[in-house]
Amino acid sequence: MTNPFRRAKYTGPHTTSPIIRRYEGNPLFTAKDVPYDVDLVYNAGVTFFNGRYCIAPRVDCADPDPAPGESNFASIHTGLGWSDDGINFDIEPEFIRVHYKGGILPWVCDTRLTVLEGELYITFCFENQHSERPGIAKWRGKGVDFDAVWIGIPQQRNMVLYPEKINGMYMRMERPSNQWGDPFHIWYAFSPDLRYWGDQELLLGCEDVPFASIKIGAGAPPVKTDKGWLLIFHAVDGLPAAPEESEGRGWTKRYMSGAALFDLEDPTRLIAITKEPLLCSEMDYETGKDKDFWVQDTVFPCGAVIEEDGETLRIYYGAGDTNTCLATTTLTELWSVMTPAARLAETATIPFRYQDWVNNAGY
Repeated sequence: MTNPFRRAKYTGPHTTSPIIRRYEGNPLFTAKDVPYDVDLVYNAGVTFFNGRYCIAPRVDCADPDPAPGESNFASIHTGLGWSDDGINFDIEPEFIRVHYKGGILPWVCDTRLTVLEGELYITFCFENQHSERPGIAKWRGKGVDFDAVWIGIPQQRNMVLYPEKINGMYMRMERPSNQWGDPFHIWYAFSPDLRYWGDQELLLGCEDVPFASIKIGAGAPPVKTDKGWLLIFHAVDGLPAAPEESEGRGWTKRYMSGAALFDLEDPTRLIAITKEPLLCSEMDYETGKDKDFWVQDTVFPCGAVIEEDGETLRIYYGAGDTNTCLATTTLTELWSVMTPAARLAETATIPFRYQDWVNNAGY
């Protein structure tokens, strides 16, 4: 009997959906397009705020000769920029500063942007000597300064906020890391005030995504549509090691992008999903088969914006952990490739032995 909660690392050959159109000027952003000296500009959160596009790309500097036990990054930061057209951004000359307990948080990265109750928020993780911690911060309204609203415990990435309250409560998606090599899943939580969170439960399991085996995570914050809450997510499976690439590190993961739809009234309920990826790494600026790339076979969405026509969807994504790119589709096309779905597990309470669940459930 096959356990559907565990699948082979490699999920098969996949290609980008024909409904996806890459921006002809990709990559939209590279290291040469920012006003400071960095090596990598990627995983950029994007939203539309006060009549302009806002972008928050991750910007890293490599350390070519790290001391023993030190990171091979010399620094990790997040930039902030503005644009009238969502293509040409003016980047602030300073990095984002997140203020917390009288100091500035180190190595804030993988930021998502959410407009909530007329205010601009970021969700992020920050690297430190006690592992990856997640956070939520609110913009001060000018410059690059944000104030931490909530800081969590390790190990978390890919946290995103919903852009409005759900039944009077704030809602977010979480993606904690698992142990024992188990897949990583997307969870949800509710809060009355953005500081105290509870009622956590499974939102989307790795087992619910046919092209994922290692992990999934929220990409862009969810977008409200007339059919439901739309989530653009990343999904990861495994590939054979390629030791000649990624500086000999033998990168074995393939990051793809998909879409899931959740009920408008009950955003904890999955109602549709793409059974095949929307976006796979295929272009030179995505595959990373290049000495200038950090990792290969990686597309990582962090921003989704519906245009003024109410139909065009822009997806901003990182490629190769190196640059920032853009792709578009339409909601009509997206609905056409989504399949009605429900979670395999209604809650994350399935017995550790799959056979026990099968026996008890009468399957």
